[in-house]
Amino acid sequence: MRVATLNTAPKKPEAEEATLTQAQSAALPLLAAGSKKKDAAAAAGVCPQTISVWMQEPHFSAVLREQREHLTVLASERLREAAGSAVATVLELMESGSEPIKFKAATYILDRIVVLAAAGSLPALQAGKDDPREFLAALGVNYRC
Repeated sequence: MRVATLNTAPKKPEAEEATLTQAQSAALPLLAAGSKKKDAAAAAGVCPQTISVWMQEPHFSAVLREQREHLTVLASERLREAAGSAVATVLELMESGSEPIKFKAATYILDRIVVLAAAGSLPALQAGKDDPREFLAALGVNYRC
């Protein structure tokens, strides 16, 4: 008579923590990008409760946190790269021939100045700097015509 036995050998925690399952690897990018648990679960082929369990596991939650931080850094870099172009666009609009567009662009710049001032990050300006490009340069924005 053959008796089924359970594998009672101790598990190696390092080996378990070092890898993610295929399902976890499928869910991870979606969760890191802000998708709902149910969407990540569908992509991984598991139920949403399983995602909740995984998120309580130290290794999975650490990898998820690292992925989120990485995505945040990438997004910040892309925004910084786009800042010069965005400033140029707003300045071009402010100098355009259309009065309503000029007004909206100027109002937008003034709104940003108020936000910076409220945050305490508005740089001190020298008297007589009337050119918006010089002001933006004082804010640390490189504007190229």
